[in-house]
Amino acid sequence: MMGLRDAIDAVERRRKRLEVYTDDPEIADELATQFETRNVDVSHRSLGALDVTGFVVVRSGDGEFRGALGIEQFDAILSPEINPSWEFTDAAVETRELFDFLENTVFSAYDRRQMLTAAREIEERAWRVGGGTLYVGFQRRDALADQKDVYERLATHRSVTVTVFIDDEWDDPFDDVTVVTDADGEIGDVWFLVFDGAENALQKCALVAEQRGPDRYYGFWTYDPEIVDDLLEDLESTYDLG
Repeated sequence: MMGLRDAIDAVERRRKRLEVYTDDPEIADELATQFETRNVDVSHRSLGALDVTGFVVVRSGDGEFRGALGIEQFDAILSPEINPSWEFTDAAVETRELFDFLENTVFSAYDRRQMLTAAREIEERAWRVGGGTLYVGFQRRDALADQKDVYERLATHRSVTVTVFIDDEWDDPFDDVTVVTDADGEIGDVWFLVFDGAENALQKCALVAEQRGPDRYYGFWTYDPEIVDDLLEDLESTYDLG
């Protein structure tokens, strides 16, 4: 069983390699800066005779090919747009591809806007599946209050079960949503979403991020069912859920 902070440490040990193919050195430098504090090694490659726009290739630490994506699609993370789960447009498909692409890659220095964008990807999956259990840690009351309408609507969508966690008191009516309050330091410092996929391993996903400064988060997202199951087990045993 793996706790929230343990999961961040485990993913941090999984390095990846990012190969940037472009003839514009400024683009390569920008991406190198973007990933310099993540567990990613970035290298620059010339396009040479290729008559294409720039692209990137991701490999595992041992060089195994993991995927390729156009450079312009990284804008989904660098300049994210926030949409409720039920308002995802066709453009969101590219966002999901990017999240798949960067799965299990530690990010750092994400602000609240970028965190909400990452959260929306997991909420959208729960909305689309229309069932299963979603656990969400909001840290504090104000953060949960800002998203109350979103989670009430998600919890009343078909058969999605939503439980939220805060390191604070909560006495407001919250239709169809279970609120767990606990003055535990981990809940107060970690923003997380864990979706069990409605018993479908292919739909399991999670986002875990530790707050390491004012409006700055460090963490990862994953679709690895083993990591998700560990997080589910930890939350359910710690807070006597299930």
